[in-house]
Amino acid sequence: MKKMNKFVGFSDLCVPNRESIKELKDILLELIDLGYKNVAIEQVYDHINAGGDRKSDLIPKPVDLSSLNKDLNGRLRLLNRLTIIYADASVMVALSRSANLRGYNLVAAIPTTEEAFQHACQTLNCDILSYNSTTVRNKMSRKFYYVAVNRGIMFEIKYAPAIVDSSDRKDLINRANRYHSYGKSKNVIISSEARNRFQVRGPYDIANLGLIFGLSEEQSKNAILALPRKILIAAETRRYGKAGVVVGYRQNAVDSDDYSDTELNETISDSDTEEDEISHSDVEMAEPPVKFAKYDE
Repeated sequence: MKKMNKFVGFSDLCVPNRESIKELKDILLELIDLGYKNVAIEQVYDHINAGGDRKSDLIPKPVDLSSLNKDLNGRLRLLNRLTIIYADASVMVALSRSANLRGYNLVAAIPTTEEAFQHACQTLNCDILSYNSTTVRNKMSRKFYYVAVNRGIMFEIKYAPAIVDSSDRKDLINRANRYHSYGKSKNVIISSEARNRFQVRGPYDIANLGLIFGLSEEQSKNAILALPRKILIAAETRRYGKAGVVVGYRQNAVDSDDYSDTELNETISDSDTEEDEISHSDVEMAEPPVKFAKYDE
């Protein structure tokens, strides 16, 4: 049975892929030491500047994380993330023709125009809406922000660039304030985008940082714990599709509202509650065929 409640613990859903596996491994080891459990390795597809034959698969192959998983000995759950930079709806042609797209656990979008932002909120089959330094001041709409929220899409804040550059720090605060003013910081997650181990911060430091970004104490905690877990489970559903459950009636079954003394005295733990809430999503499914690119050691 494939467990959909496997994404436990703190998450960092944006660690850019590195050419050197050693550099990436150093970042991941630091994240392990700080208590993270789920990390997404980001690859970027820039549709605006994409070259080559438009009839071919323009989406890059997801990197093969098996060697890293082996080296880390199961201490971290590694995921593939694709970030799509685009300006108009023509990106849908490239996505619809891509066989590589299904190999990614998460799909994020960076819309560079107001039209693209509206399209991402309404139509694009993605999990996260993010930004970069050139799009941080793009106009947003409260109406489309809530359209995205209702679709379960998360809005991302990335803190590592703000550590390195004061201009990026202003951009980050600007973006966070927009999330607060347009949507009361609903569905906001915090990721690192760390490019070396010194840019990574611990979960509790990030939770405190969230207060500066206009998030409440509860929202700050959820930004690295509950909301990433929620979107990882939703992303699994997006990849594998929906499943139906047939409930049958058993004749001569005894149905009683009475509890035994043992059941009445039994303590219900949080883990039990979580299992009950999502057990309906536990279905056995075949993994899709995935093509992988290899690292250059």
